[in-house]
Amino acid sequence: MNLTQLVYVSKASQLMGMLSLTRILDSSVRWNEAHELTGVLFYDNGYFCQLLEGDKYEILAVWDRISSDKRHHILRRLDLTSIQKRSYPNWKLRFYGAEQIARHFKHMAGILDGMPEHDHELLKIMRNIIVE
Repeated sequence: MNLTQLVYVSKASQLMGMLSLTRILDSSVRWNEAHELTGVLFYDNGYFCQLLEGDKYEILAVWDRISSDKRHHILRRLDLTSIQKRSYPNWKLRFYGAEQIARHFKHMAGILDGMPEHDHELLKIMRNIIVE
């Protein structure tokens, strides 16, 4: 397996309510399980940030799906790289919403507001999540 990690950030085309987020999470967890993907998803104030890990071809297929998803208004890939081992081997998809982000990363909102200027800092934060 050619293990790969994808990290992206996007602005939702519309604000997502809990029902919409629950549907996204449910379908994503099922997809990730079926395709042996793991990772973490952040959502707050209209922004998504996601780190996904898995086989390179599965990751590229997911990126194609995400790229054509109309729920994303602005979509930028921060990183796509080969990795030696998974950071989140047991997380089919761990979700961090507003409460979790506020608790773990108090300055995340400021980073997301200035996306282009803070790509490297955002990527560093996403890779350094404490696995609970």
